[in-house]
Amino acid sequence: MHAFRFNSKGSRSCVDLLPPERTPRPATKAGLSRPLDIVDVEFETVSTVARRGPYPVFNDNSRVSDAEHARRSPAIEVATVSLPVKMLLRLETLLQRASPKTFAALVAGICASTFVFLVGLPGGAAAVATPPLVLAGVKTSVNEANGMKVLSVYGTVENRSDAPKAVPTILVDVIANGKRVTASRVLAATDTLAAGESRPFSTRLLHTGGKLPDVSVSFGKPGASAP
Repeated sequence: MHAFRFNSKGSRSCVDLLPPERTPRPATKAGLSRPLDIVDVEFETVSTVARRGPYPVFNDNSRVSDAEHARRSPAIEVATVSLPVKMLLRLETLLQRASPKTFAALVAGICASTFVFLVGLPGGAAAVATPPLVLAGVKTSVNEANGMKVLSVYGTVENRSDAPKAVPTILVDVIANGKRVTASRVLAATDTLAAGESRPFSTRLLHTGGKLPDVSVSFGKPGASAP
């Protein structure tokens, strides 16, 4: 274990220390691990008779489960609801692609169809029918007569029905600043108008000056007189 050498040239000595040889261990085979130490082992006896399950088991493969039914139902509802939505989207796309002339013609056709439908309803014809007697071509002008200014009002009475009609009294109201200033009762040239016939009427009212006032002409009730 120890080796000594003596050097004659000097008084210094050298000591060589050799480690002890290692004892060879028995070689183990590759891939094998060391055996484990068993600390404790418990044994349990297993019965040869099969245990009865705590709950009965049924085969429900032929029926659709509730979860699958709930999963399928929304799909059917979505398909049903999405059909009108798809139709509206398609209509919107067609309207966007249409030219301005086509779109205007489509709107005009819809309005005309609606008007014809409303006229064809009971009471629709009476709502749009014109009265048998109408006042047409009413005009006003300021003139001078005997050194005074007068307001002339004239027009025609037309019978647009298919039968003779009695002509009522014609009322002429002069309105200034939103108030009725003067009124006149005009008698037509004839009491009765035949079908399609028309007669002129005219009257003169004193004009106090200023701009041309507003004039309202209407039919009065039989026997009515201007205040």
